[in-house]
Formats: sequence, C-alpha cells, structure tokens
Amino acid sequence: MFLIGILIVVAIFGEIIHRLNPWKKPEPAYDDLVSQIKQSDWYRELSADEACRHVLENDPNVQAFYSGTYEAQRLLTQEGFQLGLIDYVKKQAYAPSGSSRQR
Repeated sequence: MFLIGILIVVAIFGEIIHRLNPWKKPEPAYDDLVSQIKQSDWYRELSADEACRHVLENDPNVQAFYSGTYEAQRLLTQEGFQLGLIDYVKKQAYAPSGSSRQR
C-alpha cells in the first residue's frame, strides 16, 4: 500500500513538471497546421479532382481527420494517416450510390 502511494505521488509530480517545463516547444497553432495540410502535395492533388474536392469540403468525417491539433500534426507527419484520408475521400467521391454526399 505504501509503495502504491509513493508511485501516485511520483506520477503527480512528474505530470506537474511535464506541464510546467519551460524548455518544451510550444504547440503550433491549429490554423497554421490546417494551412500546411492544404498546401501539401497530396492534398492539392486530391482537391484538383472535382468529386474529391466536394468530399474534402463537405464531408464531416473528413474534418474529423484534422479536428484538433493532435490529429492535424498526425496528418502532416504520418503517411499512413494521410493514405487513410486519401482512400476515404476517393471511396466517398466515387461511391456508386452517392448517398454519402447528400448527408
């Protein structure tokens, strides 16, 4: 029981030090990240296609891919996350029913 109490205290102090770290790089602004995403080659290639651009601009699931700072950074740095968005957009843009566009 005493060991668990010590671990909890150490974890609390570790979190406080982590949050108050003066040498930690500040997070980039969300708007800057979104503009970097929209200037990337793969995004411009997707938006060049009319059907894909419609999905990129109107589908709420696409905006979920970069809904916050963490997701936007992930979309910029992780190729697998980018490929997931590209596949989703192409699937929605060329779906035979077109029902996903009307939502």
